[in-house]
Amino acid sequence: MKIFSFYRDFFKFLDKIPSAEEKWKIYLTCYYQPHKDFLEDYFSHFPLIDFSSLKQRVEKIKASDYSWLRHLISSCGPEKMIQDAYKKCQRIVPPKEEPEVYLIIGFFSPDGFVMNYQAKPVICFGLERFKDFRLLRIIFAHEYAHFLLNKSGGKVPEDKEIKWLLLSEGIGIYFSLLAFPERRLYEHFLFARGTLNWCQRNEAYLREIYSSQKFSPIQLMDSYIKGNPELNIPPRAGKYLGFQAVKKYLTQNRDKNIGSLLSDKKSLLSLKL
Repeated sequence: MKIFSFYRDFFKFLDKIPSAEEKWKIYLTCYYQPHKDFLEDYFSHFPLIDFSSLKQRVEKIKASDYSWLRHLISSCGPEKMIQDAYKKCQRIVPPKEEPEVYLIIGFFSPDGFVMNYQAKPVICFGLERFKDFRLLRIIFAHEYAHFLLNKSGGKVPEDKEIKWLLLSEGIGIYFSLLAFPERRLYEHFLFARGTLNWCQRNEAYLREIYSSQKFSPIQLMDSYIKGNPELNIPPRAGKYLGFQAVKKYLTQNRDKNIGSLLSDKKSLLSLKL
C-alpha cells in the first residue's frame, strides 16, 4: 500500500505565508502545483468551487487555524494508524491490487472517501475534518470496503442508486466491525449512541419509508443526507437497513463470506433491505 502525505506540503505553505497578499501565490507553489493532477480531480467533485472561490478561501487562512491538527499529527501520525488498519483489513479480504491512500488538507472534504483518480479508485482522507484520530482505523476499514466495491465487477442501474447507497454503506459498516470488533457498534456507524438506538427501535419504520415507493429517489436521497424532521428521520439513518441486510445474509448463508459480496456488485444489490 502506498500512502501519499500531501498534507506535509500544506504545512510548508502555512510556514511560508508572510502576508495575506502572498497566500495564494505560496499556496499554488507549495501545495497546489506539486499535486495539481490530484487536486484538480478532487475539486471537480465540488461544482460550486471554481478557482476564484478557492483563491478567496485560501486568502482567509490563518496558520493558527491548523495548530491543533499539526499537534495531533505530530503526536500520533495517521500513516502508522492506517498501515495498522490495512494489515487487519487485508486479512479479511486481500485486495487484487494494492490501494493508494491520499492524506490531504482541503476545505470541503469528507473525513474519508473513495474517488477515482487516474482511472482507478483511491482512498482519501480530508484531515481538516479530524478533531482526533480515535475513529481513523474504523473509517479506513469502511473506505477499504468501498475501495473493493469500486474494483468489483458489474454496474449499478440508475433505478437502484438509493438501494446501492444503503447497501454499500451497510457493508462498509459490517466490514469495519469485522476488522475492529472491540469497538462499539455506534462508532462503526459514525453515529451518536442515541441515533443508533433510534434506528434499532424504528427499523420497521425505516424499511417502510425506503420500500413504500411513496417518495421519489430525490426525496429519499435528500432525507438520507440531511434527515427529515417531518418524518422524524435522522440523517443517514437509512444505512442501518443496509447493515442489517448484509448481516442477515451472511448469518443465514454460512458458506458465504463478505468477500463474495465485495467482489460483485450484482450480488450485493440482490440483497433485500
